[in-house]
Amino acid sequence: MSFSRKIIIVMFVLAMITCAPAKASTIEHCLRLKFYPPPPPPQAVLGHRSRFDLSRIVCRDVLRAVGHSIRSSGKLPWRYLGALCNIFEDNEQKIEGYIKDTYKARDLDRLIDGRSCAIIRKKLHPISPLSLPRQ
Repeated sequence: MSFSRKIIIVMFVLAMITCAPAKASTIEHCLRLKFYPPPPPPQAVLGHRSRFDLSRIVCRDVLRAVGHSIRSSGKLPWRYLGALCNIFEDNEQKIEGYIKDTYKARDLDRLIDGRSCAIIRKKLHPISPLSLPRQ
């Protein structure tokens, strides 16, 4: 294989990795960082903080995508609600309180669109035909 082919393959693989859609775990990770920020590292206290923080950049983009989804559809995305269900351990009152506080929602029912954690889990993790019991 020639050198130029190797470079093309590497570029293709890198493009595929960076274009991967955000998973629920990414959204959940970003929300957990927002709720429970980690303590600053010792270098940050001394003023030697790195300006490049990949986690912060990814989280900003993920939450920006959530905001765009809300503006375009008027509803919260399924994976965002699924992450909230995981973080708040399926407590509907805590989820509704967070959504009211965060989005200043006058129309909470429109944002949630009647979706509970049970409905979200069923939608995000459907039962495959292979896992159904045989009759």
